[in-house]
Parts: sequence; C-alpha cells; structure tokens
Amino acid sequence: MQPVVVIGAGINGAAAARELALSGLDVVVVDAADIASGTTAYSSRLVHGGLRYLEYADTALVRESLAERERLVTLAPDFVRPMEFRVPVERRLGGFVDGLGKLLLGGKYKPRSRRGLWVVRFGLWWYDLLAAGSSLPKSHVIRIGTNFLHPPAKRYHWLCAYSDAQMRYPEQFTVALLADARRAAEEQGSHFTVHNYARVEREGKRLRIFTRAGAVEEFEPAAVVNAGGPWGDDVTQALGCGHRRLLSGTKGSHIVVFRDDIRRTLDGAALYAEASDGRPVFIIPFGEATLIGTTDLPYEGDPATAVASEAEIDYLLDLAGNVLPSCPLTRGDVTLHYSGVRPLPFTDASTPAAITRRHAIVEHPDMPWPTLTLVGGKLTTCRSLAEETAGAVWKKLLGGPTSKSPTANSRTRPIPPALANGGTITDERRVVGADLSRGFVREVIRTQWVHTLDDLIERRLMLLFARELRRATLEELAELLVEERVLAEGTADKAVAQTSERLRAHFGRTVE
Repeated sequence: MQPVVVIGAGINGAAAARELALSGLDVVVVDAADIASGTTAYSSRLVHGGLRYLEYADTALVRESLAERERLVTLAPDFVRPMEFRVPVERRLGGFVDGLGKLLLGGKYKPRSRRGLWVVRFGLWWYDLLAAGSSLPKSHVIRIGTNFLHPPAKRYHWLCAYSDAQMRYPEQFTVALLADARRAAEEQGSHFTVHNYARVEREGKRLRIFTRAGAVEEFEPAAVVNAGGPWGDDVTQALGCGHRRLLSGTKGSHIVVFRDDIRRTLDGAALYAEASDGRPVFIIPFGEATLIGTTDLPYEGDPATAVASEAEIDYLLDLAGNVLPSCPLTRGDVTLHYSGVRPLPFTDASTPAAITRRHAIVEHPDMPWPTLTLVGGKLTTCRSLAEETAGAVWKKLLGGPTSKSPTANSRTRPIPPALANGGTITDERRVVGADLSRGFVREVIRTQWVHTLDDLIERRLMLLFARELRRATLEELAELLVEERVLAEGTADKAVAQTSERLRAHFGRTVE
C-alpha cells in the first residue's frame, strides 16, 4: 500500500502522523516550512480543559479536554507539568446576567460586568465535576490577606484557584511526537519520512513532493490528511478540493518579560484575569520569565507574517499593570513578543472568543484518494484529534473499524523526549552563552530534521526564550551547522545575519 501523506507538521499533523504510524501504515509528513513553525509555536503553551468554554455550555469539549489533559500529564511528564491558576475576584455578585446572555446568545452577547465570586465558584465547581477522577487538585478559594503573601491589586478580595497544566515548549513536544512516530514505524516494520521545507503538487491522481534537497518524489498516495492549520484552505486549493472556505483565523499575541519581582509575586501560580474589554488574559510563570497573553483579533493576512502590534503590546501591559500594580511594567520590560493565527472554523460569530475551539474532520469526497482536512483543534486535544483522524483513514482505506485496540493507538503510550538518552555524541564542551553541550547540539542537528539556524534557535534548543541570547551563541551554532554539512561552507555569517534580523523584526528581540 502507498503511504498516507500528512500535509502540515504542527502539533496536530505530528500527532496524526504518529497515530497512523502506530496503526502500521506508511506515512510521509510534508511541511512548507519547519516543524511546529506555525500556530504551535505561538500558542499560550497551556494544556487545559477550557474553563471559559463553560460560559457557552460547551461541556462536551471541556470534558474531552480535561480527559486529554490528564493523559498528557501522565504520558508526557517531560513536557506537561501541572500548574495552579488563580482568578482574582473583586466582589461577591456580578456576572449572572452575562452568563445567561452568553448561554442564550453566544458570541452576539456583549458582557456588561465582571464575574463575581459566586459565578466563578459555580464555574469551578462545574469544572471539577467534569474533571472527576483527575489527579490534579480541586479548586478552592483564597481570601486575600490571609494566606496569600503577594496580593494583586487592592480591589481584589479573593483568588479562586484551580488546576490546569503548562506545556512550556510545544515545539519540542511536536518533534518528540515525530521521533516517536519514527520509532513506532520501526516497531511496525513500516516506513516513516518527514520532509520539512518541501512543496507538494498534484497531477491528476499523483502527488509530487519537491524536497529541500532538490529531490522529487512522485506517487499516488493511499490517503491525504490536510493538517495545514491556518494554511488549511491554501492546501485544499492546491490539491483541488473545491472552493469552500473552512477556516477563519484569529490573531493571538503574547509578550515575555524577565522581572524577578513578578515571578516572586506569582509564586509559581498563574493569574487568569479579565482585561478592560472582558477578555480573559493569562499572566503565567515561564521558567525565569513571565508570559502574558493573549489577544484575540480577526486576521486575514498570511499567518507567517503575523507580528504583535504596538497596540496589542500596550493592551497586555495595561492588563498586567492593572492586575499587579505593585510591579508596574513598561515597554522596555518586554524582552520579546510573538503572535500566531488560530485555525478556527469559518463562522460569522461577531466575537472571536465565541468561535468554538472544537475540532472537526472534513472529508472531500470528490478527490481521487481519501482526503481529510483537520479544522480547529488545540494543544490539549492533539492526541484525541489524531485518534479520530487515524480511525477515519482506516475506515476509508480498509473498511476497518473507526477505533483500534489499545496496542494500536496512543491512549497509553508515553511520549519521551526526542533525545530520551541525551544523545550518543560525547563532546561535553559547552556552547558559548548557553547551558548546552556541543555533543547534544550535534545530535539534535543529526536526528531532529534541522535545516536552518532559525530551526535551532526557535524550535529545537528554545534559545529564543533564554534570558540572555548572544550573537556569539548564534555564531557558534552556525559553525556547528556548517560542520554537520547542514549549511554550506562560507554561509555561517549570512545565516547569523538573517537570524538576527528575524529575531528583531518578528519577535522584537535584539541580539548583540
């Protein structure tokens, strides 16, 4: 049987590829850019049940998300860690009418007041109920001034605490999914290939894959899974799947600050607060830094060019300043910012936050081979979406069951780091300006589909988020890429210049 082609190497494409490999199918993954370089790299980095989805009574999505949260905490402890979230509350009453309005009118309703203590407590009680059996602690209320050492703004009187989880680096998690898919294919005796920085063309019943190395692969696929995320409609157009619009992007921006006083104030817990327009915004511990986001704005441009605007940055700074006035932030505190586009279902909802985060699998019956487009989805439900996708492919290809035995799916399979043993190259010399050995970096380059300096900085070594990032670090890593024959001789300086400019223009980060 010919391979199943997965177009898109974000978290949903990688999870789908892994699930298909586990079921014994040959799989080829293709992406026009790098692994996890789209929406995956620009999320809020949370694994959560979706507390705010309860405002729209989407209990099915919350229940699924909470179940998948528990799985990821258990199966991927190297990537997903439990975290306490605290909701600052000003008064006992408020939010009842708004809650009813959202339930009845959905995105057409505009909130008029902030949520009060009793509304928040009811929501968290409901959340705990849907998470029955979870290993994470249940919600509770903290009276400010008793056992909370660093209170937010004085107008708040309570903190309603609940549990969710953080996936600090979904970029590395996505690579780990693909590495495990490669491992699963070896176990099954099937074939698994990843082509990032590649292009796909359709010619009748055949696909052509043009790889970065200049090679051309041409074959008739067994099936195609379009996991293009916000580029999904572009993929359907390129494949000739019709002109129906499936996706509607919204832009979400974040800022990263390194302020030790804010980290001490958060004390390891995240704050989930309301902005001036009623939108929920997170202030999240992020290693040595603090992550603040996100915005939610309609977006129609190329997702690759989405950059946080000054207005969005000011919006997030204003929110943080209102919630934590004892730790005032200025524009100069923003070490970097990032912005991505959510691949949400196309809808006419007037409020972006009201667009469902539930995923869907759309079939294209007029194609010469089974073709599926993944719409929506989020970090938390990547595995369940992948299982649904593999079941749909099996059903189309073999007339088989829509679900498989536990030995053929990912429900209980752990997700180790891509280099679970730390690598085999014994070069312990440290990379200048980074707590990394040169041997480890070489192993990453050789085994994790690295093609550019940006791949290393942004998505493999995660140095984008290092407190200090030096030009000398970029220079040494570029030379390692040359030594590993990923970059051509004499191109290291050009690569460093291009990466430095991208860091400045795309992330607002200056490297000296």
